[in-house]
Amino acid sequence: MTMGGQGWVVFGAAADWGAGRRGAAEGPAALRAAGLLEALGTAAEDRGDLPAPTPLPPAALVPAALVPAALAPSALARLRPEGPAHHLPRIAAWVRAIRAEAAAILASGRRPLLLGGDHSLPMGSVAASATAAAAAGRPLYLLWMDAHGDFNTPATSPSGNVHGMALAALCGEPGLGDLWGAPAPPPVAPSRLALLGVRDLDPGEARLLRARGAAVLGMDRLRAEGLAPLRRFLEEAVAAGGWLHVSLDVDVLDPTLMPGTGTPVPGGLSLEALAAALALVRGSGLLRALDLVELNPGLDPSGASARRAVALVAPLLATPALRDAA
Repeated sequence: MTMGGQGWVVFGAAADWGAGRRGAAEGPAALRAAGLLEALGTAAEDRGDLPAPTPLPPAALVPAALVPAALAPSALARLRPEGPAHHLPRIAAWVRAIRAEAAAILASGRRPLLLGGDHSLPMGSVAASATAAAAAGRPLYLLWMDAHGDFNTPATSPSGNVHGMALAALCGEPGLGDLWGAPAPPPVAPSRLALLGVRDLDPGEARLLRARGAAVLGMDRLRAEGLAPLRRFLEEAVAAGGWLHVSLDVDVLDPTLMPGTGTPVPGGLSLEALAAALALVRGSGLLRALDLVELNPGLDPSGASARRAVALVAPLLATPALRDAA
């Protein structure tokens, strides 16, 4: 049995406040220009880019339980994260707008495709997936494809760039305050998280990932075991009747293949390896939502990076019918 209303709905978030190097805001336009919509076909809808939201006031980011009835601005400042979290009011506004858009798409029975933008933005789309999965009584599995762990907190981050904290926040680590608004989404269970292609971990996030028990499918492990760990992760998700959200940062590829990204790390996935990983995702029949982020077209004026990203995800976007949850 299959489920109806399974088409993709594309929307962009032209923002890069979470990154240390600007330019990923041009990613949605570049992906469209490279033929993404043609790859999706007539069953997909493109809603264009979200309008830029007004930055939130800092007070809106502090959990209400921490704020006394009367609080001087200096006291409020002391409730901010331990350590820097650059541009957080702007990022939080984007996260809330993305969450609302992705939630509406999921509620319609279709699948959201978020075009970024930097990797802080999927805090909104994954929050929508987590909420929808919980409402359906299904466990959410998250596949995070990235050269980096993105599991820092403001207390551990060397840079203060929020795109390096997104995954930790989604898993319930403290420090970024009330990013999502009410109600807060269910945190992603680290036991249902896999990080694929990681090869640049800061010490603090490496310790956190080990402590939380997430599956880190780094390049050393992939070279030793191939894609067998990913296959097991997906098999577990199928057995649990789970929903799958994939968040794909283009820097998971080796920078010789993907020069158009702002945080390149040598030694990444080959085109063949990433294509094989995405084929496993497609074959699982679980994919409910996809993020495609961190394309910085100004760093690759040839446009090859955008075209390569589209060519890689096109077969995934033709994913088979979702497995019946009943």
